[in-house]
This record gives sequence, structure tokens and C-alpha cells, in this order.
Amino acid sequence: MSLNTIYLWEPEIFTGKVPSEDDSYQVAFELHQQYSHIPSHGRTLKAWLTSFANKVCDPLYQAYFSEHTQKWVQQIRHKFDQETCAVVQLDALEQVEQNDAMYRVFYEAVHETGVGFYEPNYNVWAIGELQSPENAVVMMLQPYLLKPLEIKQEPASVSSEPQPQVEAVVESSQFPIPQNMPEAEQLISQWFEQQSYTKNLELSVFNVAHDFISNWGNLGKPQLAKDTGYRCFLLTQEQAGIFYQLKMVLRKLTISPMLSFAMDFTNHFIPQHLQEQLPERLIFRLRSMDVHKNTGLKNSTEPCFALTGRWDTQVDIQEFFQNLDGYINFIFSNLGQGRLETLQAWAYGDMPADIKIDLDFRFELMMIALSQDEDYLGERYQHHKTLLTLNKARVHDLGLLEDSYKFCQKLIKIVKDGGTALQPYAAKS
Repeated sequence: MSLNTIYLWEPEIFTGKVPSEDDSYQVAFELHQQYSHIPSHGRTLKAWLTSFANKVCDPLYQAYFSEHTQKWVQQIRHKFDQETCAVVQLDALEQVEQNDAMYRVFYEAVHETGVGFYEPNYNVWAIGELQSPENAVVMMLQPYLLKPLEIKQEPASVSSEPQPQVEAVVESSQFPIPQNMPEAEQLISQWFEQQSYTKNLELSVFNVAHDFISNWGNLGKPQLAKDTGYRCFLLTQEQAGIFYQLKMVLRKLTISPMLSFAMDFTNHFIPQHLQEQLPERLIFRLRSMDVHKNTGLKNSTEPCFALTGRWDTQVDIQEFFQNLDGYINFIFSNLGQGRLETLQAWAYGDMPADIKIDLDFRFELMMIALSQDEDYLGERYQHHKTLLTLNKARVHDLGLLEDSYKFCQKLIKIVKDGGTALQPYAAKS
């Protein structure tokens, strides 16, 4: 088996759990072994190929894809026309010229069609919205999501700090372009040691994917993993039964790291002897792309923190850390020190001034349940069900909503019996 092979498959053939980052290649390879000789009865693979080939062979993009590359795509299309199996494999895109553009159209096509795939260069596994790492496809599109294949221009510097201005952590002259992964690790670690909030958190750095909140797929001893050009930075802290985790994953020196923030407050609300009654833990996650600010135009917002992009220049790296500083300040000034009342207010739609935070409906319902607001819980459940139905959501998404509602009904009873619920929400006047 080749570690440079891309696998694509019809979504309906996979019915298992989303694999961890460390297991995603093996799961894709095993799917290929099982289904590579079985004819496809679905349409998603061909829809992916049509989208991918149309982009590569579009005359408007001849400056990006040579005649040789276009012939290669046509050969793939011809092979599909002869016979399509439920799982197919492609040579890695890394060897194709203009591979940044090639990766862009590859990820655009999988995003548009929801085809199942494993792509080895960035270690991304996905079937539609089920992705490892979480939200990986959107995160991968961001560095290339300029107008399709147009020349990149340096963005103007825009202040994305919703809180009062904080003094820069590191002078711009101290942002060298890292030449290798150890240099990148040193740069990021030193920055975390100086930042006003993260300097008080515990920093762990591993050469493999790891997560202290979600244990699925973790290695027993991640600190012993070999250096394969991958870094996972985890900043953690526990206060008042709440576990905080800021996670940064750096896969490639030329693309800014992926970031995620999570809080596990299960221990705060649920006694240990009752936790087995719940099918999942109480976890809140916030991505940088979930926080938007008003632009001043009607119904118009833009991301507060520009944390996706390329690291081609010193200016790129400087702007990344400036936005990272704002993102971290926003998180801990609002949610640090166990301030669950802030999360409660967000769930009820009470956001900071001129800020809009996109909350997953599962978290919104969970916070309402922790507030013992059964009537509003039912109201918001019906609201989300109506929206999903009108938008012709996938059966999977409707199933998630139903499971979340049942979970919240059980949660209400547990926190009520335990006397650990939040105080009823009182809207700000």
C-alpha cells in the first residue's frame, strides 16, 4: 500500500465511526480493500469527478493547469466512464505542477459533493460533514479560498479585536519565517509563554494528534511519538470543575495552524457517580470562524479573527499572531475563571456588543437544559427542526437534533435532582 494514495468512495458504504487522525489512513485503506472490486451504485463519485474535471479543464484556468495535467484528468474521467467501483484511488496531487491550485479544486469538489475521501498530504478523512479532524475541509479551503485561482494579494491589516486593545505580545521583528518544524515549535512555544493568558496555562507539545478532552484515537504515550513533521500544541487548565483546552495543530510550514478551543464542564455539573447515566460529556467548542463582528452594513458580518491563511511571508506570520492574541483574549476574558453565565447568555442570544457568535444547536440546547428551562428548550428544538427541514438537511443532521433533545431532557432531570443547575437566565435590560 502506498502512503501517497488518495482514496475516494461512495458515502453510503461507510457506516462506522469517524476515525481518529492517526487511524484515518488505515480505515480508508481497509475500505479500499473491501470495496475496490464492487461496482458503484451511487452517484457521488461521478459528481465529484465532474466537478473536479470541469474546474481543471476550464479554459479560464489554463495558466494553472498544463495540457499534461488536463490530459491526466481526462484519463481519470475515461477510466470512470468505463467502470466505477465503490472505492477508487488516485495518485497523490503533490506531484502535479501548481499543486496549490490542484489542492484547491480537489477540496472544492469534495466540499460541493460530500464524497467520502482520504487525502494523505494533509491527513484529512471525510464523508460530508463527518470529518477527521473536525471541520477539516472548510479549514483546508480557507488558505486557498481566494477568488478561484486568482493571484493572491496581501490583505489589508484590519483590527479584529472585540475587546479593548491589548499590547502586542511580540515585536514584529521577532517573527522569523521558520525553516523547519523544530524552529516553528520554538517560535510558537515562546509566544505562548509570553501571551497574557496562555503564560498561565500548561503547555504540552506532541508529534502526533492528541486531545485531553476527546480521548478517541489518542496514543498511550504521545510524548514518545517519532517526529514526522507534525506538531500538536495543547494549552490546558482546570478551574472549578471546568477543564479548558486550547489546541493548535501545525501540519505544514506554509499554512497557518488549525485552532480550536474547548471546555469540558461535566465535573462542574454532574457528580462522578451520575456521569455514567449520560451518553456524552458536557463540552463546549468555539472556533475562530464562529465569532463575527458587524461591518456597519445591514445584515453584514465578517470574521473577527483571521486565523486561516498562508505563512509565506514574515507579515503573514505577524498578522496570524496578532489575530491569535485577539482570539485568546476574547476567549479567556469572556469565559475564563469558570464564567459559565457568559455561555448561558450566549445560548439565549445575548451576545457581546457588535459581536455574533455561531453556536452549534447541540450546545445551545445543552445550556438551556442546564438552566432548567424546559419550555424554552422545547421551543428551540422545534425552531431548529423547522430550519433543518426547510433547508432539506441530511437525515444525519436531523438525527443529531433528535439525539440532542433526548439528551437534554435527561440532563434536566439529573441537574435538578443534584441541585447543580444554573440559576434561571435573566435577560439583560
